[in-house]
Amino acid sequence: MEKYLFRYSFTNKEKLSYRIAIAGQIEVESPVGAFKNPVGIEMEISQQIVSEETDSALIGVTIDKVVANRQIPAEQLPEIGKKSVMRMDQLGNVFWVDGNAAWQGAEYSMMRFPEEPVSPGEFWDQQVEDARGNASPFFTRYTFAGMNRKKRRLAEFRTELFTGNPVAPDSVSAGTGCFCFDIEEKWIDSCENFIEYRFAMPFPEDPSQQIVTHTRLHIEMERTNR
Repeated sequence: MEKYLFRYSFTNKEKLSYRIAIAGQIEVESPVGAFKNPVGIEMEISQQIVSEETDSALIGVTIDKVVANRQIPAEQLPEIGKKSVMRMDQLGNVFWVDGNAAWQGAEYSMMRFPEEPVSPGEFWDQQVEDARGNASPFFTRYTFAGMNRKKRRLAEFRTELFTGNPVAPDSVSAGTGCFCFDIEEKWIDSCENFIEYRFAMPFPEDPSQQIVTHTRLHIEMERTNR
């Protein structure tokens, strides 16, 4: 079976524009009360190579437009015109240089490839990292599904998010998704992710009690310029 080696390319890259839609809700339960934070945002962003090295590049990300649910406080919305910078290597490992992701859920928008070539049906696991590059308790399993039958330049991947290492017996599935990667441009064409998980932490004033968050997100991203 044919194997494919996937890498991002940083050379001669024009500005890439995307539409991103994020919908869902974050619920928080604590000893002092509970609240719900709705999420309903549609954005237009652009990515531009700032500088490149042999195997990595600095990429500027600009928020060009934001339309949001009226229930979301203005201070919680991405700022129009805000620029963030991420460093990414050819495998798709991302580190936000200023320590702040460009938008909520940005860590799910760039998929990560293995070092070795893969065939359709093969999968690999990667630990999700936060905006500062710190390891999180979540892992993503990527499965190469093959090439799109109508658009042969698009490689398709299925994803599944886990709370904990997927090979661990206590790991729980926390979401599914898909990616399309343009093998000619060597960049993400589109992606869609459904995420749902619960996370508990000790209540600072009384560690015997907990703060529990329940997150549900649907994230879509698609390329808008060619």
